[in-house]
Amino acid sequence: MNQVEQLEGWLKRDNLKGFLLMVSEVIEYRFDDSDWDAFQAGLDSSNQGSSWFDYPLVGRVSVRVEISRFDEEGDVDIKVSLPADEPCLLGQIRAVWMVFNRLDVSPDVQLID
Repeated sequence: MNQVEQLEGWLKRDNLKGFLLMVSEVIEYRFDDSDWDAFQAGLDSSNQGSSWFDYPLVGRVSVRVEISRFDEEGDVDIKVSLPADEPCLLGQIRAVWMVFNRLDVSPDVQLID
């Protein structure tokens, strides 16, 4: 990635998987169980927001997702870095983020193929 845009904020921990699935769908990346296992391990090793786990999602464009546990509320801090030369992508990921911050989604969410 040359120039990068970054979105930062929080997300309900139970909605993290659904959020990652939809971001992956937007960038045409096939997010699977091994990806989710990596995020869960990253959250388990995170120490109350003081350490970050980062993971690349590489589809038609590359997006880097960083997460850190925020124990007080059962949320995660999250940063999403994406290419600045993809203006529609920023809006799409913001929309996905808004949905997953306003709705409760099952932690066992799956995409229908």
